[in-house]
Amino acid sequence: MLINLWYVAEWSEAVKDKPVRTRLLGQNFVLFRDSKGKVHCLSDICIHRGGSLSNGWTTERDCVACPYHGWEFDPEGKVQFIPSRGEGAETPERARIDAYPTEERYGMIWVFMGDLEESERYPIPPFPEYDDRDNWRPIYTEFNWNADVSRVVENGIDIAHTSFVHPGFGYREMAAKNHIATMERTDISGSSSCVLYPPPPEGNLGLMRFARRDKAETHVHPGFFLSGHTVRLHIQVNSWMEMIIFDANTPVDEHTTRSFVVQVRNFFKWGIFDKGSVKRTQKVFQEDAEIVEALSPHYLPESLESEVSVEQDKFMGAWRKVRKVHVEEKGWKIDSVAMQPYLQEKVFTIPSPARRTNPDLRWALDTVPLVPPTRKGLNVVNADDKSA
Repeated sequence: MLINLWYVAEWSEAVKDKPVRTRLLGQNFVLFRDSKGKVHCLSDICIHRGGSLSNGWTTERDCVACPYHGWEFDPEGKVQFIPSRGEGAETPERARIDAYPTEERYGMIWVFMGDLEESERYPIPPFPEYDDRDNWRPIYTEFNWNADVSRVVENGIDIAHTSFVHPGFGYREMAAKNHIATMERTDISGSSSCVLYPPPPEGNLGLMRFARRDKAETHVHPGFFLSGHTVRLHIQVNSWMEMIIFDANTPVDEHTTRSFVVQVRNFFKWGIFDKGSVKRTQKVFQEDAEIVEALSPHYLPESLESEVSVEQDKFMGAWRKVRKVHVEEKGWKIDSVAMQPYLQEKVFTIPSPARRTNPDLRWALDTVPLVPPTRKGLNVVNADDKSA
């Protein structure tokens, strides 16, 4: 699990007038809205006696109150009111918890899990089609995996598996003909164009079977973004029908991933077809889960020495290289092993931007330990190796 990235914490519609608990990177957080509707994210712990803020309430001060003793925390994580001390009483300087930047996009609440300044943060992945409601209709769903998030992302950009895992998208006998036509990668993302020869599409009251003939050449464009561990899959059904599946994959913890999924389509844009689209999307994710949740080892290998890869795996290799830089060079990987001895005895938190601006403050909570960098100067885009 990596820090210093944007992740989706919850759907926008799920956070209304009451605090909501969410879990990311193995830690608990509280989401709440102020009187202007702005959503905020804090560590879900009162540093007084360990109360869960998500079980509390919001106040006239635009704070979230702890249900145990009523301490009120503002959007910056500072305690503004301690009931037992009365109105107007000063609060200790250390009476604060970590607060995290938030953005609402694509019907989702994005939270920056790290301490980087705004200018240093990678952007939230683009999804321009989402706001173009004249041409694209969205549907929303989510999926929970008992799997490592890096495995989930790799599966999402792996076209070769469709011939074996998804009967609705591939034939086993066409596995050798399906291929990656082009691919590119940057320090934080990757994109590819692939050619597949699938069966006719299903659904939409049987009308989809007329959209494409059996084994017709079909162009599919998988992409990934490090921010949000996002997968974007653009499918050109035929010359005029397209759909895009945009899923942000949030590491709840090392063993659980929550995928926030938005699919947009430029055809059959009536609500009568939405339920079927959701059902088919869920079916595809379930087919993937039956494979991904049984993979060994559970975590994505840090080295290729224990695996054998071929040319059809080069785009997954791009994802691994992007991730590897941020583990080995930047040192953004959480050291979960180091926290195990303190299980149920100590609360950790993700470092927030305020920790950099307040370096001398004695914070009540320690930040999660990180795996130390092992290399310097890694370059994701190697001019001599564009294909792996």
